Amino acid sequence: MGLNRKLNRRMFAGGAAATALAVGTPLLARGQQKSDAQATADANATATVEAKGIQVSTEEKGKTNVTWWTHNNTAFVEANKQLMQKFEQENPDIHIVYQYFPYDVYVRKLQTGYRSGSVSDVQQMFGTWVTEYARNGLLDQVPDNMATNMKERFWEPATGAYQWQDKFYGQPKEYNLENGGMLVNPKLLADGGVAATPKTWQELVDDGARLTKHDGKKVTQSGFAFINGDSVTFLFLSMILQQGATYWADDKVHVDFSTDAAKKAWQDECALTTKYNLDNTQSYTGDTYELFFRGAAAMAMRGPWVIAVGKAQFPEFKFRYDPMPTYAGTEMKFAAESGWGEVVNKKAKPEIKQAAWKFIDFMHKDENLRAWNIATFTVPSLKSLQNDSQILQVAPDLKTSFAVLPSGQWVGPVQDRDRFWQTVTDAFTNTALGRKQPLDALKEAEKQINAMIDEKVGP
Repeated sequence: MGLNRKLNRRMFAGGAAATALAVGTPLLARGQQKSDAQATADANATATVEAKGIQVSTEEKGKTNVTWWTHNNTAFVEANKQLMQKFEQENPDIHIVYQYFPYDVYVRKLQTGYRSGSVSDVQQMFGTWVTEYARNGLLDQVPDNMATNMKERFWEPATGAYQWQDKFYGQPKEYNLENGGMLVNPKLLADGGVAATPKTWQELVDDGARLTKHDGKKVTQSGFAFINGDSVTFLFLSMILQQGATYWADDKVHVDFSTDAAKKAWQDECALTTKYNLDNTQSYTGDTYELFFRGAAAMAMRGPWVIAVGKAQFPEFKFRYDPMPTYAGTEMKFAAESGWGEVVNKKAKPEIKQAAWKFIDFMHKDENLRAWNIATFTVPSLKSLQNDSQILQVAPDLKTSFAVLPSGQWVGPVQDRDRFWQTVTDAFTNTALGRKQPLDALKEAEKQINAMIDEKVGP
C-alpha cells in the first residue's frame, strides 16, 4: 500500500467529474503523436479552461445577482443546479451566478480569491477549512435569525468547524463521518467459516485473522482492511474516546497522546498489523475500498460515502454496510470532521449578503436538503432527517450510519488537517514496518502535531 492510498472524502469530491472528463477525451489514432508545440498548447488550453471553471449561469439585469463557487463533483453539481433553479422559481428577484471548478483548482481559487478580493459571494467550502477563513476575518457571520437555533437543528460534529469564538460562519449540508460502519463481503465470510458480521472487537480481531490469507509475508486477502489516510487516524481517535478519554490536552489546543488510553488504543491498533497481520502496508496500492470491491478484503473500514462509489464502479458486486463493533464500552463514540457546506464572503455588498443568506437558508429546509443528500449520497447535517424514510428508501445502507450519529463529536481544532492525519499515518507505517517501537512513534507524532499547531496559532 504504502503511502499511495491518499484518496479521502474531500479529494473524492472532484474524482467523478475528473474521471468523466478523462473518459470523454478523444484519443489519438494509433501511432499518431502530438508535436511538442501542440502538446504544450493543449496543456495551456486545458489549464485555462480549468482556471476559469465551468460557468453555469451569468448575471441578469434587474435582479440581485449572487455569485456561487463550488467544486466539480458530478453529483454535487447536478444537485446544486436543482437547488438553484428551485430557489430562483420561489425568489424571482434573486439570480444565482453559478461557477464550478476542478477540486485542486478550486482550493487554490479560494485562497487567491480571498487574497485578491476577487472571490465569489458564496462558496461551497469543506468544514475543516472554514475555521481558518473565519479566524482571518474573511467570512460573514450567520445572521442571528438563522444562527439562534443552529445548535438544535444541526448535528454538533457537522457545525463544529463552522464556529469561531462562539459565532457561526456558515451552514453545513452533510454529516461527514468515517466511523460506525464497515464494508462486509458476505461470500468471503461464508467461505471462511464466519457465520455473521462480528459483534465485538475481539470477534472482529479473531474473525479478521481467520479470514486473512497470506503468500509469505504478503497479505493476499485482508480480513479487515483499514490502512488508509483517513481510517488509521479516525480509528485511533475513536478508540481513545470509547475508553472515556480525550486526545486533547488540558488547553484544548494541543494533542495529548501520552495518556494511558491513547497508548493502549495505539498499541492495539498497531497490533492489528504487527501481531494479527489483518492488513499490510506493503501488500497493495490504491485505496482500501478498491481492495474491498475487487474481492480482496472480507471486511473494510471506510465511511458511507464509498457505498455509492462501489455501486457505481462495481455494480455486480454483492456487499453489505454493517455496524462496526466498538473497541471499548457499548457506545460507538467517534470523532468527525465538518463536511461540505456554504459560507458567505464578508466583503460582499449588504444587499448581496442578505440574498446569499436567504439562498443558504433555503438550501437547509428539510425538503431541499433531503433532495440534495439523496442526490449526492451524503449523510444529512440536520437532526430532523435522521432515519428519514425517503432517504432510506433510496439508500437503505445509510441505516448503519444514521444509528451512530448521536454518538459523534466534532474532531476539534486540528489546524492543518492534512499534516495532522499524515503524521499519524506515517507513525503507524513506521510501526508496521518495524522501523520504530509503537510508543516511540506515537510520542514523535504528538510532538510533530503540536509543533504544527504552534505554527498555526502559537504555543
